[in-house]
Amino acid sequence: MTAQTFDPSLLPPSSIQVPAKTLAKASLGAAAVAAVLLVTCVLPAEAGIDPTGIGGMLGIAGMATGEAQAETETTPASPAAGAARAVLPSRTSIERASAMRSDTMTITLPPHSGKEVKAHMKSGDSFVFEWKASGPLKVDMHGEHPDAAEGEFTSYWKERELAAAKGDFTAPFEGTHGWYWRNKGDTPVTVTVKTTGFYKDLFRPGE
Repeated sequence: MTAQTFDPSLLPPSSIQVPAKTLAKASLGAAAVAAVLLVTCVLPAEAGIDPTGIGGMLGIAGMATGEAQAETETTPASPAAGAARAVLPSRTSIERASAMRSDTMTITLPPHSGKEVKAHMKSGDSFVFEWKASGPLKVDMHGEHPDAAEGEFTSYWKERELAAAKGDFTAPFEGTHGWYWRNKGDTPVTVTVKTTGFYKDLFRPGE
């Protein structure tokens, strides 16, 4: 048998010696990369600070602050906060001084003519209403103050062609409130209006 000799050079080195200059260069390089990332990515995304403009180009500028703002905007208010802001009904807003009544009135509009139906109401008086016509009409729901000049009024709801409407109305001031209908067609149109609520009367001005 042939004898084998041991060669110490075949053993792995026990340690690797890195020159101090190389370590210093590596540390400086890592610090430089970290500084670049801080200025171009971290500060724009986290603090909204973008001195180089790169954060805006990458679409990350203000990302953290934007997410926080979106979370704040989409967080629903608590029920208690909503209830605190709501104005609850009270006797002042519910009670009416005028008597409660119901009226139904039917009028006929000849071709190319107009007529009104009004109610005398105090400020805060209200009624629910419904009117129907046998054909389309031009309509203006409006009101006048007691001392209003001729042709002076406040419009609430205007339509060029309407054959029916319903809703509820509260008088914003004392005066007369109601509807003006005009038949722009060549045949007569009949209108029936019904009201229920708190007001003095339902009448046809000029009649």
